[in-house]
Amino acid sequence: MFKTVFSVGLNLLSFFLKGCSLPDGMKSGYKIEKGEVVIYTGFPAQRMVIEVADADTFEALNKDYGKDGKHVFLLGKVIPNADPATFRLLGGSYSKDKNHGYTRDVIVSDDAANFTIVPNRNETASNVTAEGIVYARDSHFVYEGVLKIERADPTTFEFIPMFNGYYVCRDKKTVYWQHKPLEGTDGQSFVKITELYFKDKNHAWALILGREVTWSIVPNADAATFIGLKKAYSKDKKNVYYETRIVEGADPETFEETENNGGKDKNGNYQSGVPVPTKN
Repeated sequence: MFKTVFSVGLNLLSFFLKGCSLPDGMKSGYKIEKGEVVIYTGFPAQRMVIEVADADTFEALNKDYGKDGKHVFLLGKVIPNADPATFRLLGGSYSKDKNHGYTRDVIVSDDAANFTIVPNRNETASNVTAEGIVYARDSHFVYEGVLKIERADPTTFEFIPMFNGYYVCRDKKTVYWQHKPLEGTDGQSFVKITELYFKDKNHAWALILGREVTWSIVPNADAATFIGLKKAYSKDKKNVYYETRIVEGADPETFEETENNGGKDKNGNYQSGVPVPTKN
């Protein structure tokens, strides 16, 4: 019964879409209507006529960007100085033409020949316009939107995907957290172990979640043998760690992380890095 009703619903929707025009409030992006270029934005959609756009040469690049023979448009407004003949989208908020690199409608680079996005390993080639593209670079600088990343080396700069909008990056010199250098790190050897643990040739690092997210060195950790477990715990050849604290009495050889910040080893059980007393 459910399959039949669902099938009928799909057929009715298909008939509606094929046989009828969408009401204005459901439209999105650029349209040519009665010889005019218009754009629909928001929901319910608002209709705006683009007075300066030429309908005969207009091309929609996506729902936000379009161009004609003389102009490039973002959300229906002209991007100043953009060259429509050479303008193309790169990914995220970034685009370029023969003269400039742009974030949205702002020029950020005059080195157009070398302006490109910094890849996000979580994105695919068919999905490069996703919001997961955070950074761009040219031969001189790395950019996060209109910001230049201080001291970053564009040739070796790499984006390391994380979670919940947190961004960590590295180059041959250092590591960058939320577009600022993370002092004391070695970018050349820096690696992500888990979502919350990292290391370089000198130190192990923990990302501490709270009202503010902070980075801390794991004191006395042996970087060569340091590994992360599921989420909250890590260990090396000497100790087990919860965030940056040594878990007292834990055996690194047999320790396993369990659910909800728990752990266990040959000596007993642990919760949030604290031994759980054995019941008599």
